Amino acid sequence: MNILQVPASHSAPSGTFLAKENCVVFSIIRIAPSPKQRSQVIEILQSVQDLTRPIPGCLGCWLSEEDCLHNHILYAEQWDADGALEDHIRSDLYRRVLAAMELSKQSPEVKFYYTTETKGFELVERLRGPSQAHSRASNTH
Repeated sequence: MNILQVPASHSAPSGTFLAKENCVVFSIIRIAPSPKQRSQVIEILQSVQDLTRPIPGCLGCWLSEEDCLHNHILYAEQWDADGALEDHIRSDLYRRVLAAMELSKQSPEVKFYYTTETKGFELVERLRGPSQAHSRASNTH
């Protein structure tokens, strides 16, 4: 399938669902360690990441250490239900996440995002469909 040009007759399942049917929760933690403790924080979070991925309910874990400008480290998890996330936060493994946060030279930023709706490729089709392409073309002349 060529996703850059979707035929007008293309009709895929909507891909949209309400969170009540399939709640997804994202946990995003931003840590700002000192340069001396940066590698220790990364090591801790990598160990958590490796042990968290196979836990039932975990949809993924990501570690980003690329914000060199501010020396921040981002650690994110995706869970298929709030209960799975809550069990994880109560676990002994999560003590490692808390230990990594303790190494932050400023208060770590911790946020939990609960989905209310998820949209699929139909959003791209709606926004980039033939009628939208025509209106963009007429605006450039």
